Amino acid sequence: MKIVKRAGGTPQVPRALRRSAAVLGLTALALLGVQPVAQADTPAGPGPTTTAQADATTPTRPASEPGATAVSTSVEPPADEPAKELEPVCGAPAEGRARCYAMRAADEKPVMRLSAAQTPAGLGPQDIQSAYSLPSDGGSGQTIAIVDANDNPNAEADLAVYRSQYGLPPCTTENGCFKKVDQRGGTKYPPADEGWAGEIALDLDMVSAAAPHAHILLVETDNAGLENLGAGVDLAVSMGAKYVSNSYGRSGDSPADASTWGAHYDHPGVAVVAASGDYGYGVSFPSTLSTVTSVGGTDLVADPDSPRGWSETVWQRDFYGPGSGCATYQPKPDFQTDPGCAGRSVADVSAVADNLAVYHSFGSTGTGWMRYGGTSASTPLIAAVYALAGAPRPATYPNSYPYKGDGAGLNDIATGSNGDCDTAYLCTAVAGYDGPTGLGTPSGLAAFRSGPSGILSGVVTDAKTGKPVAGATVGSGADVASTLADGSYTLNLPAGTVEGLTVTMFGYTTTEPITVEITEGQTLVHDVTLQPIHRVHVRGKIKDGSGHGWPLYARLAVEGSPEAPAWTDPATGAYDILLPRDADYSLDVTAVLPGYEAATREVTVARKAVTADVSLTADPDAATAVGYTQRVTDRTETFDSTVAAPGGWTVTNAEGTSNGWRFDDPLQRGNYTGGSGSFAEVDSDSGPFGPHQDTYLTTAAYDLSDAQSAELTFGTAYLANIGQQHMTVDASADGGATWANVWAGPKVTGDAQKLTVRVPLRKYAGDSSVKLRFHFVANWGYYWAIDDVNVQARTLLPVSGGLAAGTVNDAGTGRGVVGATVADASAPDAGVLTTSTPDDPAVADGFYTLFLAGPGRHTLTVGASGYDTATREVVARADRVVTEKIGLRADG
Repeated sequence: MKIVKRAGGTPQVPRALRRSAAVLGLTALALLGVQPVAQADTPAGPGPTTTAQADATTPTRPASEPGATAVSTSVEPPADEPAKELEPVCGAPAEGRARCYAMRAADEKPVMRLSAAQTPAGLGPQDIQSAYSLPSDGGSGQTIAIVDANDNPNAEADLAVYRSQYGLPPCTTENGCFKKVDQRGGTKYPPADEGWAGEIALDLDMVSAAAPHAHILLVETDNAGLENLGAGVDLAVSMGAKYVSNSYGRSGDSPADASTWGAHYDHPGVAVVAASGDYGYGVSFPSTLSTVTSVGGTDLVADPDSPRGWSETVWQRDFYGPGSGCATYQPKPDFQTDPGCAGRSVADVSAVADNLAVYHSFGSTGTGWMRYGGTSASTPLIAAVYALAGAPRPATYPNSYPYKGDGAGLNDIATGSNGDCDTAYLCTAVAGYDGPTGLGTPSGLAAFRSGPSGILSGVVTDAKTGKPVAGATVGSGADVASTLADGSYTLNLPAGTVEGLTVTMFGYTTTEPITVEITEGQTLVHDVTLQPIHRVHVRGKIKDGSGHGWPLYARLAVEGSPEAPAWTDPATGAYDILLPRDADYSLDVTAVLPGYEAATREVTVARKAVTADVSLTADPDAATAVGYTQRVTDRTETFDSTVAAPGGWTVTNAEGTSNGWRFDDPLQRGNYTGGSGSFAEVDSDSGPFGPHQDTYLTTAAYDLSDAQSAELTFGTAYLANIGQQHMTVDASADGGATWANVWAGPKVTGDAQKLTVRVPLRKYAGDSSVKLRFHFVANWGYYWAIDDVNVQARTLLPVSGGLAAGTVNDAGTGRGVVGATVADASAPDAGVLTTSTPDDPAVADGFYTLFLAGPGRHTLTVGASGYDTATREVVARADRVVTEKIGLRADG
């Protein structure tokens, strides 16, 4: 919609007209003489349907886009077949627009808050760096551009969460590392879109994972129109980016693609990278262009038994897989020599496209840590690898570089398929070039640089034992390689003098830097011996820290160590590990019993043994730790009065605001919050009219001094334009002297949206006077209503009793019996199942831990399919662990 603005940019829209927009929609507005402008994408089809504004200042919602129109030959998911494991982040695009290729786990429960020792599900930066032999500190001095449609308002904040989680350096606007611009290089960002926001989060995280020290330029185009996205690429190049990632595409190959859009992607001396697509065999634009690097996708899995430590195959899940094939209308570049395609073959190279950890908080799809994938993940990874390899040579096309090395610097992927086709290698991985994975995935940086290079190889051994050292890092600057199981390494280096070559490995002294002379096309052999560092005992006990104090069976991992984790004794909670001296370590401790929060313990190891005990806290919110009962105290406000704020609550209007929070529903909107009766509401349309509101509704004080955790819950309804209207909740524990935001407001626009909002208040547990305030600030806004505001205090109380722990085995063979039921005869419904313990060599399979309520004698009953039921008498001791090994005899 076209909006006439006053000086200063405030939209001048008649109040009655805005009210009509809410009721009648855009069609009615057209009848009133208001003309619509081009809309942002509103995808339909598989994946979430998203909403975007036609203009960043328009306080109305757009109509849906037309349906998708197929172009040339490409495979799209059936419209009536939902994703079984994966789902597209973006819906089907309108004609002339591109679709983002981000995918996410379809039914995975996202995680917003992680404890100190937890890591998100999926592969992280350290995995990617290990799998592709990338430096952990690469990218300095380089700028990688990401071109995407629409806005992600939380892009920088979410990026900070991701980088902090994995210990990557901050990348912010303030420190100059991160820059977000609109299509014209300014800060008038386009309307937000939930689908593309997820794509942006994925792209930012993947660039960070592969090149953590690179600068990032995010270009947000007006919408997903091909002209706009192409303009975004041109802008990125004009702003100095030598590496441009494009994680989107339009299905098929059209004869007009090169003449209409090709110039946007034709930038010699710049690595322009594009995704091959997510729907299996078939091509998509712009990856079909001969001037871009087309990126396919793989499935990457840790494989300790393989020399590389990883296994990789063509990515394929459900009907999703990387795009590939032969572009009929695009010329074959000189560097491609595959015989089965006369035109441009897709793809060139590939990278992991599944099971990647991403943090995303915007919109209804932005629910925290989830696993993402698609060639949208592969593409920014490859763009980052180009950046690690160094600036492309002027007047060259970097997509030709991988073809010049005869496979050097690449992992050849030779298994898997993305569909059926007449020319087998275009849809099935084979040795050498194939369609789904191209020439392969990165193995260092050699394949992504243009200059002459040579090989440095050798074997790394332990100076004391003479045995090979696997997993050591051999590196010089941005070029690194890891030693294989036999201690060997191969490192492709630029020809000439290479300085600063070192070898590092946990538990060994890092070698002194050396200088080597690399000759083009030649191999230099350099063997290395590593000196092991003397080790010191780190001992301690892990126990419950919430009241019982009993020993806990727990896992201890040393952050940054490739060695197997240690385990405590299930009966005593004791552990003993040996760590290299003269260093600081972080011990990540996780209980085997569910319901306990993980913890991190910092230790400094010098010359003497170190004692490091750790107490783990039972999670008062999950309330699943055995031996505890949850006490909850609710305090709910239902706003029964329509004439005044509830007792102890206050309404505060900033200067210039007279139509603040009310309780009498002045425009008779009705209660759409999910509650009933009266409610609290702030309404821009209630008189006196005015362009600006700033009003607070502050609660009475809540006493949380006896709580271990707390949560705010309330029902809400609103009509909003996110760009003009902000609804937030703040908290104070000092009588209102200082406030902290605890809820950033709804992340979707809409008409009469109804939400049940849950806000963690755990940080305020233990405080005796906590106040909350509901803050509404708007310029020509709509309204916000809340009801049934509840603050719940939570505390776990220990139940008298102890634990029984042990193993159940086959009395004849001695093997552990997994899946047996162990129960207390006095509480038969509270039994547990025995489990396997594959990672702990000291504890046999068939392990169990059972809570016994009350000290004294208890009878255990043990049963499993194919065995006679057994019973055992045990004596429970308060807050202690009694051990019992139980043998089962086969029935009959």
